[in-house]
Amino acid sequence: MNIRLYTPADREACLELLRSNTPEHFSPAEEAEMGRFLDTLPGPYFVVEDGGRIIASGGIAAERDGITATLCWGMVDASRQRSGVGTKLLAHRLESFLAEHPQIRRIQTHTSQKVQAFYAKHGFSVVEVRPHGFGPDLDHVHMMRDRASSGDSIK
Repeated sequence: MNIRLYTPADREACLELLRSNTPEHFSPAEEAEMGRFLDTLPGPYFVVEDGGRIIASGGIAAERDGITATLCWGMVDASRQRSGVGTKLLAHRLESFLAEHPQIRRIQTHTSQKVQAFYAKHGFSVVEVRPHGFGPDLDHVHMMRDRASSGDSIK
């Protein structure tokens, strides 16, 4: 398994990851939004390869306030979930970004109720829930974690 920076050649494979998680974790309408995101990356975006196939992706970007970073479009292929890939990708995103951005004090994510427990396990707390914020069965769950809440690393 190899984690590397996204390149434009990875675009279709990343959209296919999204499709593998639709409608369980993403609404169909989010595909166009992710496509725009991939075309105008606000920060580093990573892909996880295994056997030459992209099995996960996710990014992180600094917010305008200078002290907050946002996790962006993190996902694992539906067939590879609960195998530790998401935890490894989250650790890589945080460790690489925070090492280069010591001023960051908190990390946030916008996820759904279906992935909320994953982030809670890694020190994130719910800030706000908007029922059906991402779609009919997908609540928008805003979660946050202080940089120092459990150190810079995820295990």
